Amino acid sequence: MRHKSVRDSEVQIMRKVCKDVQIEPTLLPINKNKFERKVNTADNAQLDISARRLWNSCNKTFFVIRITHPTSQSYYGKSLAEIYQQHEKEKDKHNQRVTDIEKSSLNPLVFTSGGMAPECTQSQQKTG
Repeated sequence: MRHKSVRDSEVQIMRKVCKDVQIEPTLLPINKNKFERKVNTADNAQLDISARRLWNSCNKTFFVIRITHPTSQSYYGKSLAEIYQQHEKEKDKHNQRVTDIEKSSLNPLVFTSGGMAPECTQSQQKTG
């Protein structure tokens, strides 16, 4: 499973139901002194996907795609839920920038060779 192929598959699906779907959109520039160190403050920071009209009619939503291999030695002793949560927390380095500067929302899409994180699918079911 490759990041680019998963991203492109998600984009194809989103283009059927969303508007203004973009691959690797560049985030707006920011004042680096305003944010904590854990926030991505790079001038040309990009996320994997953005789309409008996913959760409501106007707002833009950004997506970060993470692909993990749960049988990797680095996850020894962790449950699948713990592995998914670890990767979903990675959104924190982008979340403040997306909400404060882009005035948008950020959703992590975490995949393994066996499927998609339960949290991701549950949040989609609640809104759909």
